Amino acid sequence: MTPNLLTLRSGKFVRFLLVAFVTVAVLAVGGWYAVKKYRPQWLETETTNEAELAALQSAELTVAPAGTNWPQWFGPNRDGRAPAGPLRTDWDTSPPSVVWTVPCGGGYSSFAVVDGRLYTQDRQGDKERVLCLDAATGKELWVHETAVDYAKMDHAPGPRATPTVHDGRVYTLGATGLLQCVVPPIEPGQKPTVAWQKSLTEEYGVSRPKWGFACSPLIDGDQLIVLAGKPNASVVALDRATGQTKWKAGEDGNGYSSPVIVTAAGVRQVIAVTGESVLGIRPGDGNILWREAWKTEYQANVATPVVAGDYVFVSSGYAKGCSLFRLAPAGDSATAELVYFRKSRLMRNHHSTCVQKDGFLYGYDDDTLRCVDLRKGEEREDWVAREVSGNRGKGCVILAEDKYLLGMTQTGTLFLADANPEEFQLRGKVDGVLSGPDCWSLPVLVDGRVYVRDNTKVVCLDVRPK
Repeated sequence: MTPNLLTLRSGKFVRFLLVAFVTVAVLAVGGWYAVKKYRPQWLETETTNEAELAALQSAELTVAPAGTNWPQWFGPNRDGRAPAGPLRTDWDTSPPSVVWTVPCGGGYSSFAVVDGRLYTQDRQGDKERVLCLDAATGKELWVHETAVDYAKMDHAPGPRATPTVHDGRVYTLGATGLLQCVVPPIEPGQKPTVAWQKSLTEEYGVSRPKWGFACSPLIDGDQLIVLAGKPNASVVALDRATGQTKWKAGEDGNGYSSPVIVTAAGVRQVIAVTGESVLGIRPGDGNILWREAWKTEYQANVATPVVAGDYVFVSSGYAKGCSLFRLAPAGDSATAELVYFRKSRLMRNHHSTCVQKDGFLYGYDDDTLRCVDLRKGEEREDWVAREVSGNRGKGCVILAEDKYLLGMTQTGTLFLADANPEEFQLRGKVDGVLSGPDCWSLPVLVDGRVYVRDNTKVVCLDVRPK
């Protein structure tokens, strides 16, 4: 073989190696960016801050007193605690009885129940509706309809957000981003009116999330607070009387969570989980007090943050996991310190939110109802809820009388159990109350009646002692 031929073949081989190296490098870099964008949880590491965990053992985990009525998403204080009222607990021998059933359209909106009236949202055809029913009889009192376009929206039976009732007005957010203030009629037979309405996509230049807008409006004084999205309106506050923007905060994309407002670390703040982070925001001016990254596949951060004392618990599905943060004062501001992060385990809330009682969390880890010791960051392994887990699918729970778990599985089973970390004790269940497989709306308990819904009907059940 001649030297020239050797040189030629050697050059081709070098070029082949160079091309192969560049190709592998490009694929590696592209794969890393793809993972970072679409599978961020793959790059995370489970973490425990031992010093913070030790301090947690003696920390106070206070919660706000239970309020009255059920005026908004997740209860009077957005912590899943039902107001005090009658509750029958011997369901095995005396199960709940159906009081009334009323047809409705599609959607996952839960209920607001205030002064004997029940409010929810649904969709029928090309219209989203705000419904007001008599809570005792199910009689339709009024309906407000708005034309909507659900084109290119995934999994879209209807609205996701729950109405907020405050000072005689009803505030709603539809799946397409239509935010409105509805004024109920004064006299029977009259129609409701709209004090104001605006489109979040048009007003703030944000994109509609993959599964539609889902934030339930939060009232704080004269402000209404919702999550909108990037580029600069992750969280926005509007004048609740006029709908005019008061402040905008954050640059994150939108998720599907609803914010809470609390005083923690001595600072009153809005705590919101966006599609990319957990934020603490000063409600007076929209100033971001602290921010912790919280990225989940599809930006599917759905659960409402759970606040106990100065601690904030967040959880997401899609193999994300959960974290606990401690809020600490910093002058007139606050900081967040990570206590622990449990990667893809412990509690992965898909569409529902945990409730907290006496330092223990109860909620659905994907499709399994679990009890988690908040102070240890570990589940109670002997606490097994087979009757309402597994093949019954995912579910959601609220706290009744601050000692019972009232829950609904996504296949339509209503149940009552003890909120006792020592063992799971089922008080009773009623199969087939709703029709699955996606009964995702939160049950509501007010004045001895439980309200539930699926994509075809609203059902009221009597749970008052006999």
